[in-house]
Amino acid sequence: MKTCTYCGRENENQAIRCRECGTEFVAAQPVAEHASAPTIDEERLERIAVLDNQVQAGLVDAILADREIPHIMQTYHDSAYDGIFQTQGWGVVLAPASFREEILTILQDIKQQSQS
Repeated sequence: MKTCTYCGRENENQAIRCRECGTEFVAAQPVAEHASAPTIDEERLERIAVLDNQVQAGLVDAILADREIPHIMQTYHDSAYDGIFQTQGWGVVLAPASFREEILTILQDIKQQSQS
């Protein structure tokens, strides 16, 4: 018997939908599909660079997304305190170490463009 995750009703093992609520049962995926390349959650992320402000963070984020570089933009801003304990800078870029040089080059180019 399989139990519906939505309503808790027990159903036959071969059931495609729950008899009570109609929720569709999701078939388990083969193990081979799960053994693909590591995801961003499985890779070790490191602090690559400190970002000066939200505009800079948005630009870096857009470029990294376009280049399909796995990353996380992490702000220092804490909405509970409205940023009063915010340290120097807006936040950081977290990414695999293998992308460090490329990310630092992107950030340097953005800083140079903003100064000119």
